[in-house]
Amino acid sequence: MSRVTGSLSPLTAELSEQMRVHLRRMLVRLDELRALASNPATWTPPVDVCETEDAVLINIELPGVSINQVRIKILDNVLKVEGQKERTTPTARLLTETERPIRFICLERSYGNFSLSVPINCQIEPEQVTAKSREGVLQIHMPKAKTCGREIIISITE
Repeated sequence: MSRVTGSLSPLTAELSEQMRVHLRRMLVRLDELRALASNPATWTPPVDVCETEDAVLINIELPGVSINQVRIKILDNVLKVEGQKERTTPTARLLTETERPIRFICLERSYGNFSLSVPINCQIEPEQVTAKSREGVLQIHMPKAKTCGREIIISITE
């Protein structure tokens, strides 16, 4: 058995800094990939549904979603809300090295397409359904009626 004698030369400061920069870039890209894997292309926004004596009220949390990206349909007493929330985080596009964050500390927001179906257990008046967006919450008011059975497209107001 032979032993290596002699010292290993320490890394130069310049080489050490280059390795640190490359490692930091690699970790940022790894965080970006992890964020993409943990946030699939579809998500479901939180929703509250309540019934009053004369209407069904639905509130859907959609912060950061443009009303132009939301579609609302009613067909056979099922309310369907679909849309898209565009990514606005640093991973939204390929960033230059100077724009990249040093690291991600927390990534919990969801992005991409969403679809939500809410069955309505009573008959509603589809022509009187209203929807408005206020402070990131989509509010849908559906007055009760006796008949429903065709698809209605509802516009959203601000």
